[in-house]
Amino acid sequence: MKRVFKSISLCTALFVGGGALYSVPAFAAAQCDAEEKIEGEMGEDTYGVVQKAMEMLSKDQVTEAIAKLAEIADKGSDYEKGLVNYNLGIAYSTVNDYPNAAKAFVKALSVKALPRQQREQLQYNVGQLFIVTNQYDDGIKALQTYMAQACDPVPAEAHIFLANALTERKRFEEALPQIDEAIAKSKEVKELWLQMKLAISYELKDYKRSADALLQLIAKVPDKAEYWRQLSSVLFEMDDRVKALAVLALAEQQGFLEKPAEIRNLYSIYMMLESPYKAGSLLESAMAAKRLPSDEENLSSLSDAWINARELEKAEATLLTLADMSDKGDYYYKLGAMYGDNERWRDSKQMLEKALKKGGLKSPGEVWMRLAVAHYGMKDNRGAISALQKAITFDDSRRQAGEWLRALSGTQQQAEAATDEEAAAVEGKS
Repeated sequence: MKRVFKSISLCTALFVGGGALYSVPAFAAAQCDAEEKIEGEMGEDTYGVVQKAMEMLSKDQVTEAIAKLAEIADKGSDYEKGLVNYNLGIAYSTVNDYPNAAKAFVKALSVKALPRQQREQLQYNVGQLFIVTNQYDDGIKALQTYMAQACDPVPAEAHIFLANALTERKRFEEALPQIDEAIAKSKEVKELWLQMKLAISYELKDYKRSADALLQLIAKVPDKAEYWRQLSSVLFEMDDRVKALAVLALAEQQGFLEKPAEIRNLYSIYMMLESPYKAGSLLESAMAAKRLPSDEENLSSLSDAWINARELEKAEATLLTLADMSDKGDYYYKLGAMYGDNERWRDSKQMLEKALKKGGLKSPGEVWMRLAVAHYGMKDNRGAISALQKAITFDDSRRQAGEWLRALSGTQQQAEAATDEEAAAVEGKS
């Protein structure tokens, strides 16, 4: 005697214990011309075994349920084999035995006796199981088959599973469209999906897609500082320095840049883009807020910003602090150079002489050259010549000092000769 059941209702009734792994939305079959109707026949004995196995599963007697179903997994009609293996796969899945669950589901599919909706769901489940068990190539094939043959809409999660498997096989170019498809299908895009898109896009050096993913991440999680920093870096890779700077500046305004390296990075960008006042203001406020130490390195950078911004009073104050702090004369040299650029010759001469006295200079020849300029500005040609005679002894200033020294010495000799002639003329008249 045989019992006749509508397989859809029976499969649904027996589908227990599968957990979230097997959760697939039930959509209308929009792509299919007609709903498939299949009736299957199950013998009394087979039905009894399946029912008993389901009872065991409900009582957590999983090992016994598996043993019962395994005994008849290859017996009976194709419909019976399909249904028994279907439930055997569920039983294995309840104890996380995914390799055996996948094998049972593949057998259930192979007999081609289950209704279309169950086949689609099962094909999707098989693809998931293969990927969960690191059988990525099999998982890719199973999911691609599922997507190609599905009548019901493919859920976004299926595209993510496929993208994961493709990524594991370093098939990045194929993985990206799958993530985009999942994002397009979802009203609420998951942060993890966008992170996947970012990682793959960056791996492919597709900076435009990387930036797009980061913009979506920032929109979703605006208070996550890392995304702002990454967006700035990606924009730099795209040679869009202005936008990169704008992003970092926004991050700084929101207090996302806390680490000294991050603040100095923004400072460097400001200086690179010739915005020294912003660079100086950034360092000044960071040091005032104790986010940066007021050490020699940071104060030196601050002085450079103020000098370039022509904020002379601020530059002067910073350099005087540095000059007292340092055991080298370079900061006195910077002060002397700054004063010289503004034709404050006496102040320039004073600072340059302090620099030479303190010593430890990176470019002493340049200091002597600057001192010569200060003397010349004070109309002290002899002092200028004396300084040039020192400058000519250094490799970095020898050529320039020599040219100027020859010209200035000639001028000085002419001046002295003219003075001697005037003096002689005065004596002759007397």
